[in-house]
Amino acid sequence: MISLSRASTMVLIIISSILLACSPETETNTASISGGVFFDCDKNGECAEDETGLADMCVRLYAGACGEDMMQTHKTNEEGEFQFTGLAPGEYCVMTDFELRTCGFAGNHPTTTISRRVTIQDGMHAEIEWFGFGDLSGTQPPPAGNKD
Repeated sequence: MISLSRASTMVLIIISSILLACSPETETNTASISGGVFFDCDKNGECAEDETGLADMCVRLYAGACGEDMMQTHKTNEEGEFQFTGLAPGEYCVMTDFELRTCGFAGNHPTTTISRRVTIQDGMHAEIEWFGFGDLSGTQPPPAGNKD
């Protein structure tokens, strides 16, 4: 059986500490997801250049399946945009909450799906397709910022 002296043990501890300190750190929670919500004037589900973003729409982020493990909520800014940051790699679901906000119109309904599934890697930024809402009552769109 080999016996190490106290000095040899200290040298090994110091070398181990130096090696650990020099090891590159693995980055985590550096991914992000962004997108927006727009007023779909022609109700075709596609965001045209003349269609404006909708402010103050609630957007939710779920880990995994939609509706199961809510992680964050944000409201869209004046241009209708939102962003979730500080995310770990994995699968997510982004979902608009159109029931909480009708944009001031009784006939406002989604013209696109209300959820998007996204898989992200560490450090990745995912820009998802914008969510569309159109007023089916024939009322004019609300005043809002431009999506561009």
